[in-house]
Amino acid sequence: MAQTPVQSDSKAAKKRTRSPAYPYVNLEAAITRAKEFYDKEQRNSANINIAAKHWGFVDGSSSGQQTVAALMSFGLMQDEGTGEKRAVKLTQAALRILLDARPDSTERAELIKQAALSPRIHKQLWDKWGTGLPSDAQLKHTLLFDWETPFNENAVDFFIGEYRSTIAFAKLAESDKVVETEVKEGGGTGTQDAYVPKIGDYVQWEHNGVLGLPEPRKVREFSSDGKFAYVEGQHGAVPVAELIREAAPSGSQQLPVVESSLRVQQSPSKNYMLEYVVPLSDGSKAVFQWPSSLSAEDIEDLKDSLKIVERKITRSRETAKTAEPD
Repeated sequence: MAQTPVQSDSKAAKKRTRSPAYPYVNLEAAITRAKEFYDKEQRNSANINIAAKHWGFVDGSSSGQQTVAALMSFGLMQDEGTGEKRAVKLTQAALRILLDARPDSTERAELIKQAALSPRIHKQLWDKWGTGLPSDAQLKHTLLFDWETPFNENAVDFFIGEYRSTIAFAKLAESDKVVETEVKEGGGTGTQDAYVPKIGDYVQWEHNGVLGLPEPRKVREFSSDGKFAYVEGQHGAVPVAELIREAAPSGSQQLPVVESSLRVQQSPSKNYMLEYVVPLSDGSKAVFQWPSSLSAEDIEDLKDSLKIVERKITRSRETAKTAEPD
């Protein structure tokens, strides 16, 4: 018996609209869940059911599965295996967010911004509106009727709240151009297409996991082969491959641009500190500082002082050897 048009329309009306994929929790809650997982498992993998228990969910709970999916969509968690053998662990990006205790860390802030825009639907909305989102009513109408894959009406309100809170937590601004940073398993960072610094970029220098600059500095020039960079206020070149892109420090004063290692374009009345950082084998570092403007007499005094420093370093090593137990 053929279906009547009325019957067909009724059946279509009952068909559930499937929304685009979106995170089950906002970014702030996702980072909290990542911290709860880290407190139990550190950097190790754990069965997905064990992970769910760490968050207070029972085995097979849909909430546990959705929480894992949310952390994965933000780039905070990765999985391996399937079925009963499926395990999860925190990504290097998550570990850097959780463990970076530096006050006002620009690297941590950048990773949080990147995480906020990792879900595809978040990136789409950001590309379309940035910080200039329409009202909730208009946004809901757009997502229900004009979006390429329309939202289910039962999910759209939750998603709008989740997106707004995530963008606010990440402190995304209209001027932000989030660099898609790939955090390597070895702990270093780079970009998906390998970050290529340019003159004028603010950068940080990371050598064997140790940050070599007290704050982000601006690139002023490169070596002839392009493998090393010179940054403002830093004596000596640093490997380009070890540079991390950073935001400009808030309230920082721009240091004079050095056209070469011997010529400084600067008013004689203005002085600033130059610095040379030497990463050491145990992860610590030695820092040498001196004023950019020095008289000939000052330079001779410093040369003599460096010989004293050399003797003191040698003596400290000999003292350490003597103090070592047989």
